[in-house]
Amino acid sequence: MNIDLKKHILPFGILVLLFWLSKSFEEYIGAVVFLIVGSGFLFAGFYIRNTNSRIRANGIKTKAKIVDFKKERNKDADGDSYEYHFPIVSFTDRNGVETTQKLDSSENPKRINELIDIIYLKKQNEYEIIKDNDWWEKNLPMILLIGGFLFYGIGIIWLINKI
Repeated sequence: MNIDLKKHILPFGILVLLFWLSKSFEEYIGAVVFLIVGSGFLFAGFYIRNTNSRIRANGIKTKAKIVDFKKERNKDADGDSYEYHFPIVSFTDRNGVETTQKLDSSENPKRINELIDIIYLKKQNEYEIIKDNDWWEKNLPMILLIGGFLFYGIGIIWLINKI
């Protein structure tokens, strides 16, 4: 099921915004917040799903060796610091070019020198890489889409009940 954000969701959002502008702000703020959050989740879910699908459909499966990890720290709103370990993998592409690149998904730093299955797609001089059969690569888009439809649905129901 391909839903084009510009053709389907965006026009409805614009109509909701125009309707909302014609009414009082306070009365519809909750519905608008749910619609905005739902739209964000839907956009992210469709974007990640389409990117992963494109890489799976056109990419090349191979094995990569985890040669190192890049440690990054992030702070949340509460000031708590979290440490993520992004694997740096080395693999040889179909043309025999040895490539080393950081993956975008965090991994256990104890997995150094292990082989993992990846799918890569060469785009100009860079590679788009996803881990093959990774739980997050498959399920994160679906989680975002379900959350997006729930938030969007709650926003629409809330809006309909206010009309």
